[in-house]
Formats: sequence, C-alpha cells, structure tokens
Amino acid sequence: MNSHSDFSWPTVSKLAEYAADDQLWQNYLNTKVSIESAMATGTVWPADRSDPQLQLPDFHVVTAVLPDTDPLSADNAARIKVLDDELDSAGLAYAQAVGASFDGSYSEDSRAVFGLTDEEARSLGARFGQVAVFGLRGARWSLIACGSNRRNDRGWRWEPRS
Repeated sequence: MNSHSDFSWPTVSKLAEYAADDQLWQNYLNTKVSIESAMATGTVWPADRSDPQLQLPDFHVVTAVLPDTDPLSADNAARIKVLDDELDSAGLAYAQAVGASFDGSYSEDSRAVFGLTDEEARSLGARFGQVAVFGLRGARWSLIACGSNRRNDRGWRWEPRS
C-alpha cells in the first residue's frame, strides 16, 4: 500500500505558477463536474447565475491527478488511492466525481468532499499537487487556486442523471 510520502508532488510555488497561466486557468473555468452520491447524482455546470430553487449539499472537488500527466496512468490511479485512504482516515464523507472539459475530450477521476471550508480544500488540493479545486457552496460555484489567492466565483446549474 502506498502512502503520500511514496510520491513526488509539485511545490506550492509551482502550483502558483500553473495558476497564473491564463490559458490553463480558462481550461479549468470550462470544466463540468459529474458526481455520484446518495445525496445527488448528476453534473454541475458553471453558469452566470444559479437557480435559487436548486439546493445541493456543499462540497469541494479534489483530485490527486498531477498536472501535465496522463489522467489514466497507473501512477495517477495510485495517487487517487492515497487520497481516498487519507479521506477515509480523516473520517471525511466523499463521493466519486469526474472533472471534464465541456466537450468531454479530457476528464480526470476526482472526489467530491463534503464538510471542508474553502481553506481546508485548498490545503488538501496543495497537498495532492493540485493547481486548483472546485467548490460548491450555496449559489456559488468556485474555482480556487491551491498555491495562490486566485479564484473565480460564478453561479451553477445542475443536470441530473437518471
């Protein structure tokens, strides 16, 4: 069984460098997130405004897939397993999630983690080498950099999956 220390992870300064790249940041802004949990199954899409009638539990989306690597590699699968183990050890509730480009040409395995503050999610994301994490809190869908103070807050829409 692997542990966090068995892997090399990007530094926080490298994560900040990635987050400063406007093209990369735009790619993150053009991401939809599908989640599958007992509380909700469907896809969150960024939007100009949120429907006040829609309510989902607050969550943050975190992965352990490294930037600029093959998201389907055995190495990234092992990193996700370490993330799962740490979430389990911390007693945090989480669900399977997939972050994907709008056109579906790129996707990566992720986790929707319940019960974190934005700062806790940023810290977890940085620990697992992430440029940014997503957060859904009330009517706000946020893209939050892990290595800097960059963030974007928008509305969201929900596409349920049957």
